[in-house]
Amino acid sequence: MATVWIPLLWLAVAAMLLTLELAQPSFDGLMFAAIAALMVSAVTAIGPLPLALQLSAFVIITVAGTWWLMRWSAHRNPDPGSQGQRHDLAEVISPLPEGGEGRVRWRGQSWAASSLELERTLADGEKVIVIGRDGTQLQVMAAEAISRNRED
Repeated sequence: MATVWIPLLWLAVAAMLLTLELAQPSFDGLMFAAIAALMVSAVTAIGPLPLALQLSAFVIITVAGTWWLMRWSAHRNPDPGSQGQRHDLAEVISPLPEGGEGRVRWRGQSWAASSLELERTLADGEKVIVIGRDGTQLQVMAAEAISRNRED
């Protein structure tokens, strides 16, 4: 008689986890736990399983699903630092004095830029690396070493 309630308990756990997941503004990993609870509920409704096997299945499905989602997400949204530096290159279109401001062409558009070079002026036409962004202003440094390697 006690085995009749086990699928319903797993269903209640799944509903609670799903409610918690939907109530949060960001992904907390509870979705795969809810899916795992639903799967264990369905399996235990078909036939009895030992409690240790139920818990093992729940943990394995949750961990495997979360691991898969992390790998999928990392593949879909690669780390910006791993994308090669060609996307970070810009060209000076208005000279940038030492530590001063000017303009660069980055990704086909003109941007305001501030130079992080404190020892020399970045000349018109010079290649620079975009180090960061402060609002609509880029922070740039000289890219002499990169441009020499590409010319070779």
